[in-house]
Amino acid sequence: MRYQTYVLHLIDGTAIPMAEDYDLPAEKGIVGHFSKAAPDEIFTVGDRLLGFAYIPKSSIVYLETGDVIVR
Repeated sequence: MRYQTYVLHLIDGTAIPMAEDYDLPAEKGIVGHFSKAAPDEIFTVGDRLLGFAYIPKSSIVYLETGDVIVR
């Protein structure tokens, strides 16, 4: 299985690494969700083993993947 890695950069300077299945359709992945989300929408980041963080879109400065930045 292949994964696409991302880093969420928050207003306070925190950088949160995350990953998703590489073959996930773009509109169902984090980039598609991020670009269509309302400013007050909450993103759930994490997993069952390490726990979850709940982050409002308004706290995300940008989403980084490889050499591409999605705002």
